[in-house]
Amino acid sequence: MYPELFHFGSFTVYGYGFCIMLGALLGYLYLLREGKKIQLNTDKAAQMTLLIFVSAYAGGKIFLWLSNWDYYMQNPAKMFQLNGSGFVFYGSFILAIISLFVFFRINKLKPSAVFDILAVTVTLVQGFGKIGCFMAGCCHGKVCSAPYGVTFTDAKSQAPLNVPLYPVQLIDAAIIFGCLVLILILKKRTYFNGKLMLIYGMFYGSGRFVTEFLRGDDDRGYWGALSQSQWISIVIVGTCLYFFFRKTALPTHRK
Repeated sequence: MYPELFHFGSFTVYGYGFCIMLGALLGYLYLLREGKKIQLNTDKAAQMTLLIFVSAYAGGKIFLWLSNWDYYMQNPAKMFQLNGSGFVFYGSFILAIISLFVFFRINKLKPSAVFDILAVTVTLVQGFGKIGCFMAGCCHGKVCSAPYGVTFTDAKSQAPLNVPLYPVQLIDAAIIFGCLVLILILKKRTYFNGKLMLIYGMFYGSGRFVTEFLRGDDDRGYWGALSQSQWISIVIVGTCLYFFFRKTALPTHRK
């Protein structure tokens, strides 16, 4: 669609990067506002945001390399390419979660309360990121004959050109923003701290498992009949279901 939005001299503003930064800005502003309610000061919020960016970048790249190891061993220069090589979201998510647990332990913060805030932050960044994927043409769908298929014509797009494709990126974005609406609706209901992140994991993981069948970028890695992301979705949904029902079954968390 629009891999490059506009130029300032030799500086290029890419559609994907612009969308990610927009989502990150909105997510950070939400984190600052809600963090005050749980005594998360501005300094800690800034440190946590930087940690998330660094760990998400590293995790996304590491999983990308592992998903197509032979290619990156033959083209090592592309391992750190800022434009065009992309990320694997689940790699970003997993390493960011691990890093946050370490951060919470060091700073003696209550993880569950912070994760409820981050559930909204994550959906904002990821939702706008998926729109950015659509603009760049990455994470594209398979060729389709449906009337809602989209055709990429920009030569700089990462998607196949001049053929209708499933708009997987927009479907994923709709799932994520739908999850955001659900989270905001359930936010004020008093079940237990951490419920919102578990709901996000169940909701997005289930949707991602389904939309993976429509993906056309087959180089993203498979384990047997399912893609790596589908296997990870199964683990994440199962883990979130376990902790959600374990928490709701405790007498102290019943209404």
